[in-house]
Amino acid sequence: MKKRGFGKGVVFFMLLIFFAVIYYLFKKFAVVYLINILPVEYTKNLENLLIFIAIVVLNYFFVGLSSNILKGYLESRGDKRDIKLFVSVYKYFMWFFVIFITLSVLFKQIGSLITSIGLIGFGITLALQKPILNFVGWLNIIFGKTYKIGDIVQINNINGQVYDVTVMQTYLSELNIDGDHTGKSVSVPNEFVLTSAITNYTKGSSYMWDEINIYLTYKSNLRKAVKIVEKITKEVSNRYMGGNLPKTIKPGYEKPVSRLSIYDKGARIKIRYFVDFNIGNDIKTELSSKILEELNKHKDISLGKTESIV
Repeated sequence: MKKRGFGKGVVFFMLLIFFAVIYYLFKKFAVVYLINILPVEYTKNLENLLIFIAIVVLNYFFVGLSSNILKGYLESRGDKRDIKLFVSVYKYFMWFFVIFITLSVLFKQIGSLITSIGLIGFGITLALQKPILNFVGWLNIIFGKTYKIGDIVQINNINGQVYDVTVMQTYLSELNIDGDHTGKSVSVPNEFVLTSAITNYTKGSSYMWDEINIYLTYKSNLRKAVKIVEKITKEVSNRYMGGNLPKTIKPGYEKPVSRLSIYDKGARIKIRYFVDFNIGNDIKTELSSKILEELNKHKDISLGKTESIV
């Protein structure tokens, strides 16, 4: 990161010196020659065009350099999931600001030009409804904090983990029903943020509730089984999660919660626990293995069937 930022800084200052020299030579020699063969207005427009091109090129390297500096600063201060979105907004703002100011200074009739563009833009708004909705959806994602990079969401009945958000699209790494990555990338237009219900399973952090269901027969010692399940879940959960919960998580969420219910062929123990999504399947695998192993040791506890649940 530092080497890349240093390299862009060197290129930026070298280009700055290069364009300064070119502009000096242009004003010193070329202008005198061009005035003799072209109208003054054409010569002035050519000069403005060269200045505009130089500013665009310099701004490209400046935005890259300043974005790296800003990214490094934010990484040391806040939630890393916000960085990519924040830097994206910064880049778009800088490009709009620099180009608008440059055109305003170089071309005096920019006000009339903007008015004309506005009138034309009104006429083509209907043809650009989708891009406009996507842009408004992007603003809603950024400032409304609908979701961030790394969040687990459901958009338009698609489950996935957000790995990028652009002006037009949100990119998801698709997840199957068990929460495993399928290897597929899904792009979802940002307009769905405005027109569909968005489910965010990990808003504010990567932590979420998960659960395991254990089915037992009526003849089983249910009270004993519940205690065993609770004990194992607490041990495994504390080993993975103990003391690592972020400050945004409410106290008490780290404690597993058990529920006992009945159905037509037996009873069901549901144990719910708070877990980091990134290690959720590892914890569920270990929990399931240890719970089954321990329950099978007790003759007064028998596993039941899962069908016909009410």
